[in-house]
Amino acid sequence: MADSSVNGGKGEAEAAVQESAGAGAVEEGAVAVAAEGQGEQTGKAGGESMSGGRTRHAAPSTGDTAAAAAWSGGPLGAPGALRPCPIPAGAVIFGELTSAFVDGPRLVRFLGDRRHTGAVVDAGGNRVQVVVLHDGGVLALLSAGAEGTQRLDGMQLPAPGAPDEHELSVLTYRPEVAIALGQLVNVPSRFERMHGSFVDFPALLTFLQREKASGAVRVSTREDTGVVLLRTGDVLGAYTRQKPELDDADVVYPLARSSDAEIDVHVGPLTLPPATVAVGSIVR
Repeated sequence: MADSSVNGGKGEAEAAVQESAGAGAVEEGAVAVAAEGQGEQTGKAGGESMSGGRTRHAAPSTGDTAAAAAWSGGPLGAPGALRPCPIPAGAVIFGELTSAFVDGPRLVRFLGDRRHTGAVVDAGGNRVQVVVLHDGGVLALLSAGAEGTQRLDGMQLPAPGAPDEHELSVLTYRPEVAIALGQLVNVPSRFERMHGSFVDFPALLTFLQREKASGAVRVSTREDTGVVLLRTGDVLGAYTRQKPELDDADVVYPLARSSDAEIDVHVGPLTLPPATVAVGSIVR
């Protein structure tokens, strides 16, 4: 069920965005967009992230609600910090491109005109930027770098010949996978930072199946981040930062059993076709 692996970046490039190194890399076909470093987000013993696995029952967190109320930028969520958001491997259309000879803004506009569904990954300038597209429109836009994982309202790409050289990859996703990724990035959490010690993960997925939920479930640990993508309760696929190929939900189960696992549920109404913004409005 997995899409073919990404060979973008540099050959067998590194698998994760390693923020501690301050540079983005595409590894094993996935971009691991990690907020503030995996350890800080999931491993603070006795700190905020470990404080009883606080649950937001059927409501977004206060911060998400305030941001949503103040934001009028359309279907994209308000710019700001995010929890880790790795993306899965996809079929590679263009890989190992470089801004030395590729015009990044024109590439993104070209994909919009061709109504592409997938992702564009830009690595350079001490961060990685990812734009998720559906039928040529922008579903989600985020980055990872020295400031952690950020949801963006614009994408900054260098022109050919600019001194700051970037690497670019273009991936293809099934439409339902792209939509679920957009929900992971933009939909406020229904259940937030539930500690894995008291969550039966298979039972959680059964509950979401019964509710016909659409979106994504994220499991974060110090070592890895896993995601299960959902469409009306059915599992579209699952992956982790270290195992980016789309697989069955079982691939995430070991993470959910980890002593430091935290679980977030991002589900919401499914609107078809999904609301998007034009690529011309986000390319800078």
